[in-house]
Amino acid sequence: SFLQTAFEPDDAVAVFLKSYATGATAQRVIALRQATSERFLAWLRARNAERWNIYVGINAVDGRRRSRSRDAIVGVRHVFVETDCDADRFLAAIAGRRDLPQPSFLIRTSVGRAHVLWRVRGFSADRAEVLQKVLARELGGDTAATSCAQTTRIPGFFNHKRSEPYPVTLLVGGLGAAYGLS
Repeated sequence: SFLQTAFEPDDAVAVFLKSYATGATAQRVIALRQATSERFLAWLRARNAERWNIYVGINAVDGRRRSRSRDAIVGVRHVFVETDCDADRFLAAIAGRRDLPQPSFLIRTSVGRAHVLWRVRGFSADRAEVLQKVLARELGGDTAATSCAQTTRIPGFFNHKRSEPYPVTLLVGGLGAAYGLS
């Protein structure tokens, strides 16, 4: 349901898988309807049970391409910031900002780590990246994770990057709005 809520029905998405145990990777650029099909989700669940990590690009990609590279982005759907430490402090910094709307999605990726996404419309890749860099710097987020081709973990799967699996969870916020430029 996260994918269906986060993207437009006609979008194509980049789903990325990685095994930290072997270093193996796989990527599929597919239509959203295929990414949310029972067959594809069963494949993702099987890979995740084999300790593969499951990610999705935060923005829509050209379905004719084979990558989620920056030049393959055809629709900016989210402004994104993440923290790799002290998620509670990071989230408090967001909550304390009167100039920021409520995030659309909060994804807890592991202990002390979180990804925050705001649904947007009318943003170019350049504009989104500038805003993401500013937000990461001001909020104490990861300033290296500001590309519009960035990935996030898909909620409902396990993070196997560390020794103990961590269930990736989702908190849904302000879904009624897609924030635009003013």
